[in-house]
Amino acid sequence: MTAEQSHLDIKLLSMINKTHPLLGREFTIQGNEMKKVGTIIVLISFTTIIFCLSCKKAPLEKSMLQTAQLAGIEIDIRKIENLTGVQFNILKTETIGYTPRHKFYWVSLKKKVSGQKVKELADSIIKEIIAKKPKTYHSFTIHFLREHELGESVEGSKSFARANFLPEGDWAKVGRVPITEYKDYKLTITLIE
Repeated sequence: MTAEQSHLDIKLLSMINKTHPLLGREFTIQGNEMKKVGTIIVLISFTTIIFCLSCKKAPLEKSMLQTAQLAGIEIDIRKIENLTGVQFNILKTETIGYTPRHKFYWVSLKKKVSGQKVKELADSIIKEIIAKKPKTYHSFTIHFLREHELGESVEGSKSFARANFLPEGDWAKVGRVPITEYKDYKLTITLIE
């Protein structure tokens, strides 16, 4: 054993003794035992690195599909398509607020439609969500995108219309008006193009 190895052994022993004060005894590790401890430390470090690398973000298509499936729990897409005559997909949903107060939707349309059809679609989506979860959300925003104009991410895509469903049409009243008073809410459609 060289002087350098001996110095490293003493440092490692010192570290082990500091991290195990509850055991009430000091460790004495020599030779092969030192190699076993070092091997265990390397294996734990390697396992941690592998685990961290495996926790990558899902590709966009997969995450969009999962979000669309979750949105399907709140709304019946086929029912709304039959009602409005507009084919669409839910790309993403998100809620904000300490309790989920505001619900965002990103919806892609397969074909170009009129502003009136956008309003019908927004109204149908919101009514469907309220019917399934009547005491959950205080307001809604739906971003409408064209399927053929989608970018690499939903957030990076430009919407052509936006619908806001707010108490009396006012952002300041979100969360302040009783959720049971949806009749006092106003749907506003903004065509961006």
